[in-house]
Amino acid sequence: MWPVMMSAMALSLLILSGSAHADQDLDDFSYTSWDVSYDLRLDAQGRAHAQVSEELVAQFPQVDQNRGIIRSLPLRYQGAPAAPEDITVTDASGNPVPFETDDDNGFRNISIGDDSFVHGTQTYVINYQVNDVVHATEQVDEFYWDVVPVDRNQDIDQVHAEVSLDSSLASALTGSTACYLGDPDNTTRCDIKASSDDTVYEVSTSLAAGQGLTMAIGFQPATVTQPVERQDSFVLDVLPLILAGGAVLIAGASALAVVFMIHNYRLKANRTTNTLHGLPEELNPLLAHSITGKGRDVIIASILDLAVRGIIQIEAHEKRPGIFNTKTKYQPVLRLINPDLATDPLDKQLLAGLFPGLGINSTFDFPKNSTEFTHIVQYSPKSAGQAAIDRGYQKKIRHRLAAIGGWIALGLVLVVAVLAILGVRRETGPAMIIAIILSGLAVLLAIFDIAKHRVLTAKGSAAKAQLDGVHEVLEASEAQRLELMQSFAPAHRKTTDTQDGRGTVIELYDRLLPYAVLFGLQKHWTKVLSQAYQRHLVKAPFWYPGLLDHGAVGFSDALGQMLSSVSSAASTSSPGTGSTGGGFAGGGGGGGAAGGR
Repeated sequence: MWPVMMSAMALSLLILSGSAHADQDLDDFSYTSWDVSYDLRLDAQGRAHAQVSEELVAQFPQVDQNRGIIRSLPLRYQGAPAAPEDITVTDASGNPVPFETDDDNGFRNISIGDDSFVHGTQTYVINYQVNDVVHATEQVDEFYWDVVPVDRNQDIDQVHAEVSLDSSLASALTGSTACYLGDPDNTTRCDIKASSDDTVYEVSTSLAAGQGLTMAIGFQPATVTQPVERQDSFVLDVLPLILAGGAVLIAGASALAVVFMIHNYRLKANRTTNTLHGLPEELNPLLAHSITGKGRDVIIASILDLAVRGIIQIEAHEKRPGIFNTKTKYQPVLRLINPDLATDPLDKQLLAGLFPGLGINSTFDFPKNSTEFTHIVQYSPKSAGQAAIDRGYQKKIRHRLAAIGGWIALGLVLVVAVLAILGVRRETGPAMIIAIILSGLAVLLAIFDIAKHRVLTAKGSAAKAQLDGVHEVLEASEAQRLELMQSFAPAHRKTTDTQDGRGTVIELYDRLLPYAVLFGLQKHWTKVLSQAYQRHLVKAPFWYPGLLDHGAVGFSDALGQMLSSVSSAASTSSPGTGSTGGGFAGGGGGGGAAGGR
């Protein structure tokens, strides 16, 4: 059995090796001759077209290596379409030879032959038409063409190239002709022969692999009508840039007007004299976040707010150690205590998401990768944003002049888009690229100009001032805090004991904790809160009865660990969201490539 397996493996390796060898040798053949003729004519519109005939005589090895050849020709020349059309392929006797075409990387590939292997001498006659083969320079109109491609790995024993001109072109000759051969970019000149009537130009030579042949014939300027893609056009080349630039300027100026409008509303909000003091009883962290535009961990702050108001409790449940981590951990769990205390629709909505059915003493264990909890986290702030408008704290307004400017900018961008479509067949220049980039910027600015924007009402300004006061208290030093809190109600010295004696709340200090979390000041306020607990001999707050049940060294550390645990649990619950001399071989149009298949 083992020798059989080894033989099979050897046979497989031999087949694979032979296959790979064959693939690598597809270009290992030569051309006995390469005869090409270009018949140049002007049509009724004065545009130059060429009827091309290439007769390629290939010499293939006698092994099963090649099935034919591939002739590749460029799709564009000097910015205009120049793909070969009306392609036919025959053999030396004029019999059709099968072929397929495909366009790839700027070339039309003509794959000649079928699945049968070819050996020895094979003749392929390729006929096709190419349009707009004469391009215009500042000095002359010129046929500058790679009649034999440099991108070729085969030697050619005999090359004969012939260019025939119709009477219109022959009468416009400048007398400047050139021929270049050799490696790519080679400026070596070759001899070009003209007929007595200057209507036929010929070159005969031989070429090694990788060498090409380029012919250049000059005509009087304006002899040949150029396709629109090569003609200078203010409308298609310059106007789009002007329009796009204008769109950006208009949209940008309008955006500044919107920014100033929003800024003025903010100044009014900051200068409000209708200032309320103390805790915002009609607000909660969700609304505070929408009104101030400040805050993070808004869901965590909202959960804490529910807790310090006696609606829920936070418990620490023991989590079993893992195999590699034997340290006991505690997982925060929420327990519903008194849902009737939640009167705000936003609070009720959050509670219903955490505790379906709102059963007293029901618990919520923060899940992992929960789409339901993700919905709560995402939907609650959105609801609060709408609530801030519905309750009169904010309103949406549009700057009328800015909106008009935005629509004008969009109109200009639309014109740019139409011009870009009309010029899609043109060689895209830097002006159009810049125009497209500017248009994209103008669209973004215009959307900003047209949209309605949130601003604070008088009621919202007063609420913001009140919340700014809360923020000031949270950041203040001890002495400053005592003075600032004189206007706060209820008094910060008020304490409340629970029936079992375990839970106590220093009401104001606890009630400020959710806002400390919202404003990112939880570390500072945790220390303040723990100091207040120690002064009032509070063993644990009622909203987190087990604060010191697990050996925490102090209130500050224990509270910090609890906040970190709740935040961590909540975050893991949400699933992660390119004639006159100066030319060179290979520098003209046409050319392309040739190889085996």
